[in-house]
Amino acid sequence: MKFVILAATILACAFATASTKYVMPRLPLKVLLSGKFQMIPDDKIVGGVEVAPNSLPFQVSMQRRGILPNSAYSHMCGGSILDATTILDAAHCVDGQNVARLRIVVGEHSIKEASGLEQISAVSSFTMHENYSSTTYENDISLIFVATPFDLSVDSAKPVNLPPPTSDFDPSAGTIITVSGWGTTSEGGTVSDTLLSVDIPVISDADCNTAYGGNAITPSMMCAGGPNGGIDSCQGDSGGPLFTGTGADAVQHGIVSWGQGCAQAAYPGVYTQVSYFLDWIAANRI
Repeated sequence: MKFVILAATILACAFATASTKYVMPRLPLKVLLSGKFQMIPDDKIVGGVEVAPNSLPFQVSMQRRGILPNSAYSHMCGGSILDATTILDAAHCVDGQNVARLRIVVGEHSIKEASGLEQISAVSSFTMHENYSSTTYENDISLIFVATPFDLSVDSAKPVNLPPPTSDFDPSAGTIITVSGWGTTSEGGTVSDTLLSVDIPVISDADCNTAYGGNAITPSMMCAGGPNGGIDSCQGDSGGPLFTGTGADAVQHGIVSWGQGCAQAAYPGVYTQVSYFLDWIAANRI
């Protein structure tokens, strides 16, 4: 994003050293402007394990083609299947994107090696929440619509379940919840070739707000992360699911949104809270 690039240019010289490379955290602009953040070294490994191939059949890879003719596609964001033509994602994953360069892959496990179970569709359109803010990351949710419906009768492609309308907005603090994706396995690193997941505890909104200096966590967000660091979502996991349960029985509670680096003990990952947006999802599905 433009504000990240600008802030990185201003601060890089002040925080970088000859022996350590530093990268910008993924934070809302108001947190960056508050000064209550840290530049982060890019060599911290994020915990996680490779999942059994196609054991998370709702997980998708959103990929973008390069701008040159005949450019290859590369993984950009995660996402999850809502139905044969609709993908649940983060608004910041599609903000400013050209749909002609995007595609969705379901049934993916290894990005480099084809299994024959992959289904690929071009993106026909997307809808971002009308009140999404790239400054605060509030309402960081979108629906992506594909041109060719996916076959959801196969075991490798199934819709994710949404929380019931009667559920509490937040899973309680301490609840163990899972996040998955092909994102980087270290801050500033490269994306994983295979789909990974990690189990992390939910952090209360109050504790998360304290970690980020106050007033950063809104009612439409939820937080999760390891109390001692070392486990978290990271760049490239954006838009992907935070869920309980396994396989076709999984229930999605969050969408990977933002955070201070990856897997830092003092800074939980911040997620769009799916239960907060059930009415919006229902109203905007085609």
